[in-house]
Amino acid sequence: MVDGFVYVNGDPDDPMAGAQVGARARMPSFEPPWIVVHRRLDAVLAVRWPGRLLRVRSVPAATEEERVALEGAAQNLRAGASYSRVFAVDVLEELRPAVLFGPNGDAVVEILECAGRLTEAGARDLAAARHPGAADAYHRAWDRWLSAQPNGAVYRDGDHSGVLAVPGAGPVGSPIGHGFALLWRCVTGSARQRGGSAAFTVDEDDDDILLEPWSTAGVALMESAMALGVPELVDDADRAVLTAAWQALRRS
Repeated sequence: MVDGFVYVNGDPDDPMAGAQVGARARMPSFEPPWIVVHRRLDAVLAVRWPGRLLRVRSVPAATEEERVALEGAAQNLRAGASYSRVFAVDVLEELRPAVLFGPNGDAVVEILECAGRLTEAGARDLAAARHPGAADAYHRAWDRWLSAQPNGAVYRDGDHSGVLAVPGAGPVGSPIGHGFALLWRCVTGSARQRGGSAAFTVDEDDDDILLEPWSTAGVALMESAMALGVPELVDDADRAVLTAAWQALRRS
């Protein structure tokens, strides 16, 4: 059995969508996608917002068919992987998703909620109010965080403006877990929903690139999440710089 955590992305077709504490959730078949149980809270990957965070216990195989299927699901997992693939879990507890972003996760959640409902007018307000020194302040916060990571030294000389994560620095890719990447996805989703094709261009690799004002607005929200999510990484002056756009948006 494996005790761990499952993030449910809010997809109504997800077998875990209706999972309830005290009940068993089971995949309808042995085919992927499987239930992914993360053994560490800081390894949980939230790819969509909003979502639910569940503490679960995997259900052991009851038949030879299930045992063989579980062995097949475990194939190709890298050595030391922090998660398991299972077919059934008992739901032990529902947790606040804010814990995924650290001790000050509620502040990050507030910014995520804003990103998910961002309009083009709001994006323009954020971009216009972003402090000219915000990129440097964001870099300094990353630099302080990297200095405490086991492999952080090799990354400290890089340009960290707009960085979402530095996976090789330590066990967690950023000061707020996967929060920066999730925040960027929320901004991108808002841009796609409310700005349409005019909010994007395509690069030489046929990848969608977010245009202004959405791109600067997204960076401004990431900078605010850094300052409010991990206040110990910034001094008072940098906190004011990093949150200038956020505070202006809240006042508008």
